[in-house]
Amino acid sequence: MPGALCLHVALVWLLCATCCVDSQPTIADQGQCSKSDDGDEDGSKTNDDYQRLQKALHDERKRVESLQAMLRDADEKKSSEGPRNLSVALLKRLSPASNDSGRGVAIGRNEIYVLGEFSRTIRVFRDDAGFEQLRDISISRVNQPYGLIYSNKTDWLYIADYRDRCIWKLETANGKMDNLTVWLDNVTPMCTMSLTPDGNILLAQQRSSHRLEIYDSTSAELIFSLRLPATLLGSPQHSVQTPWGTFIVSHYKKENNHEQNFLTEITIGGKIVNHFNFRIGGDELVWVPFLCLDPTRELLLAADVWGQRIIVFDARTLTITQLLTSSGRGLVDRPFRLLIDEGKRRLFSQQWATRKIDNAWKDGRLDVYQLS
Repeated sequence: MPGALCLHVALVWLLCATCCVDSQPTIADQGQCSKSDDGDEDGSKTNDDYQRLQKALHDERKRVESLQAMLRDADEKKSSEGPRNLSVALLKRLSPASNDSGRGVAIGRNEIYVLGEFSRTIRVFRDDAGFEQLRDISISRVNQPYGLIYSNKTDWLYIADYRDRCIWKLETANGKMDNLTVWLDNVTPMCTMSLTPDGNILLAQQRSSHRLEIYDSTSAELIFSLRLPATLLGSPQHSVQTPWGTFIVSHYKKENNHEQNFLTEITIGGKIVNHFNFRIGGDELVWVPFLCLDPTRELLLAADVWGQRIIVFDARTLTITQLLTSSGRGLVDRPFRLLIDEGKRRLFSQQWATRKIDNAWKDGRLDVYQLS
C-alpha cells in the first residue's frame, strides 16, 4: 500500500476513534451518580478514570496532528518531484523472420518470443545481454497470427488468430514448445489481448460486441464481462487493467473517413473515471492500437503509429507527461506493439510494418530499450 494511502487510512481510523470517545457520556457525569449512591470512595475512583481518559484522548489527538503533518510533507514531496519522465537507451534491435511483419512480443522464462504474421512463426531469442537468436517455431496451424502474450501463471503462450477468430495456446514447459491447441474460440475479429495483474487474460472484443472480458488463463472460463458504456464512442482497440482494478481502454470512432481516437478509464462496474480525447488534445492524426502499463511509476504508454511516437500518460489521471519520438532518440518509428519488462526495467517496441521493397517486408523490427 502506498505511504500516503497508509497515512490516510490511519488518520481516518484515529479520527473515528476520537469521535467515538467524544460522543460517550462523560465519566464525570457517571461519577455524580456513583458518588451519590456509593459515597466518596467510588467518586474518587471515577475521577481517576476520567483523568486517565483525558490524557489518553490528548495523546491520540497529538498522534493525529503528527500524522497530518507527515501527510502534508508527503504531498509536498510528491508535488515537488514533478513528472515521472522516462529515459530510454537502445540496447538491441531484433529482426523478425525474413519477408515478415511482427505482430507481438512476449517474455517467458529466460526467453523472448517474437510473433511473425506472414511466416506464421515465433522467433525465439535468449533473454540476456546478447539476445542470441535460438530458433524459429512453426505455428502453421494458426491461420493469421495477430497477437501474442505469455502468462507465467500457466507457462503458456497465447496467440490470437484473426482469420479463424480464436486464441491458441502453446505450452512452453521445460524449454519445449508443443501442444499447440485452440484455447478459446468464437472471439471477434481484431480481438486484442493483455494480461491482468493476477495472470489472467483480458480481451477487448471489437465490432458489434464492444465488451471487455476476463478469462481464467488455465481453464478459459469466463470470469468477468463488461459491456462498455454507450457513451464510450466507437470500437475498443485494446485495454489494460490497472493495479488498482480499473480498465483503461483505447477506442476509436470513424466518421467521414476520419478516425478519432480516445482513451477512457472505466471501473469494473462500468463507471467512467477519466477520459482523454486526442482531437481536443490537439492531435487529429493519431492511431493508438496498443497500450502498456508501467506499474512501478504508474505510467501508461500508448503506441501512436501515425504520429510516430510513444505517448506517456499519468495512469491515474490520463494526462500526458511525456512524448517519446524517433527524432534524435533512436526510437523505432511507427511503434505498434509495446511491452514493459518490470523486473529488468526494459521497454520493447515493435514497428508497424507497412512498406514493401522488392516484394519483401523490410520493417517490423523490434527494439529493446533500457528504462531509467
